[in-house]
Order: sequence, then C-alpha cells, then structure tokens
Amino acid sequence: MRRWLDMTASQQLARRIALDAGMHALAGLVDFMPRMKQRMSTCRLIEDVEYARHGTDVLRLDILQPVGPGPHPVLIYFHGGGFAIGSKRTHRALAAAYASQGYLVCNVDYRLAPKHPFPAAIEDACAAWLWATDHVKDYGGDRACIGLAGESAGANLALAVTLACCTARPEPFAAPLFDRGLRPALALLYCGFLQTSKPERYLSSGVSALAARIATDAAHSYLGKFANHPDARHALADPLCVVEAMTATPGIPPIFIAAGVDDPVATDSERLETALTRLHSGCTAHYYPGETHAFHVMFWREQAVRCWRDSFEFLQKYSPVKA
Repeated sequence: MRRWLDMTASQQLARRIALDAGMHALAGLVDFMPRMKQRMSTCRLIEDVEYARHGTDVLRLDILQPVGPGPHPVLIYFHGGGFAIGSKRTHRALAAAYASQGYLVCNVDYRLAPKHPFPAAIEDACAAWLWATDHVKDYGGDRACIGLAGESAGANLALAVTLACCTARPEPFAAPLFDRGLRPALALLYCGFLQTSKPERYLSSGVSALAARIATDAAHSYLGKFANHPDARHALADPLCVVEAMTATPGIPPIFIAAGVDDPVATDSERLETALTRLHSGCTAHYYPGETHAFHVMFWREQAVRCWRDSFEFLQKYSPVKA
C-alpha cells in the first residue's frame, strides 16, 4: 500500500497505479502455479540485496542462485514498465525462467519516474552492473561471464549499460563501466522501447491512439520537457540512436532481439537489427507473428514458448551453462 501511496504523491497517472497494483497482485498468484514452483525449486531466492544508495533511497536487487556448484553464468535483469511501474517482484517469474536453466540472476529494482526522471533509472542500472562485477562471485557467479537482459524499458536499460561498458562515455555514471574493462558476454532485448524521445513518431506510424498515448506518457514522465527535444545529456535515454550513429563496432557483444510483429515499438527492434548488421556486429533477431508488446510473459502462448526456446538456445551458444 505504501508503494501506491508514494506513487500517488509523485503524481503518477491513476491508470499506471492501477496497472502496477494489478501486476503485483498477479505476481503473487503466479507463485502458486506448478511451473513457477518447479522453477523456484531449482534455485535459492536471496531477496533485497542492497547494491547502491542515492540519498535516502536504498536500491535493492534479488538474487536467484541455481542449486548446484558454480561458478554460474550471470544475468542482470531489468524489468519493464515505461520507466514508471513494475518491480523485481512483478518480474520474478521471468528471472526464475533463467535461473531454472542454470543462470545466476540479479533481478534489479531501480528508481521510477516521474518522481525520479532520467537519468535515475540508467544511473541505477549502471550501479547494478558495477555491483555485480564486484560481488557475484560471492554468490557462486562467474564474474567473467555476465550478461544483460530486459524487456521494454528494461531492454532500453540493458542496451544502454552494454554501450557504457563498450564505449567511453562522458556521463559520470557511465564512465566507470568502461574504465572497469569488463564487457557483457551478451544482451537479451525483448520488445525493446529503445528510443524514449520524440514519441510523436508513433502518431504517424499506424499504431493505435492508445499505444501512442502510452509511449508519449512514458517519454514525458521519463524525460520531462526534453521528451521532444533531447540534447546530448540525454543520449543514453535513446541507446538505439547511439548505435545508429556509430561508424564502427566497439566490441559490442552478441545481442538477442525479440519482438512481436504487432508490437507498437517493434520498429525499434528492427532499427537496432539494421544498425548492428551494418556494423557487422553479431545479433540474432526474432519476430513473432500475431504478438504484441510483452507477449513473452504469457508463458502458455505458443509464440511465447517459441521465444523462450529461442532465447535459451542463444544463451547456450554464447554463455553456456557447464554440465
């Protein structure tokens, strides 16, 4: 309840608060499903590990530690929600899917807009990477094999952290990642909302008025007055545009791209695939007919099953679990 009172005080839209509450209620019900119980039986849940502080805000993540000896390949997971809703709790089922395959998962909470606009979320995502490189070995993780994953806004963060690790960035929160000298083993980007700014592009792209409004609300919540006119300070809010502007690859790791064909933001995934192909940077892109945004969370659907199978094959190719 306190969470939603805080969201109300920060002037969150009422429909967002209702959706966030529904997502958390659904996450509680998912815990009782046989498949979720089976997945959780394959790992140990370590909740609310502190990874950073910003003033009075304590930032926490959950660790899902596979049963059995390590070192385990690691995935850092960033949840979606338009930078404004969702949490590590609402996305535990997704983290558990990876953990059941033998990956040590850091399931990350980060500060949410509009109370905490850009660059709060990417600051926290970068801090989570730095924490992981220092501490995953304490939980049986392989420091030399850390990947990034996320969906929607979380995919935006995963791509931005990847760029911060692989390129010398001017942002004070991003520069330490490149200096650390450790690059991600891979990145998995599901239905990525990879360019936050200039949401007016949706008005002429054939998407529904509701979808255009949701994207516009997310952009204004996260970027405020800069939503339609970002400057260089906001580059990592649009990691897709950073990649599109590159003339050479700086050692970007293999990237898995997944989107529903009917997803209003599917063009972001298509643009990323085009840019990475031009740069001769390894990527594997999959588009799933008849599916819209975040379809992969509906584990029972045929295309969702296919998407998870494709992603697990990608993981085993580039970040294999040792038998």
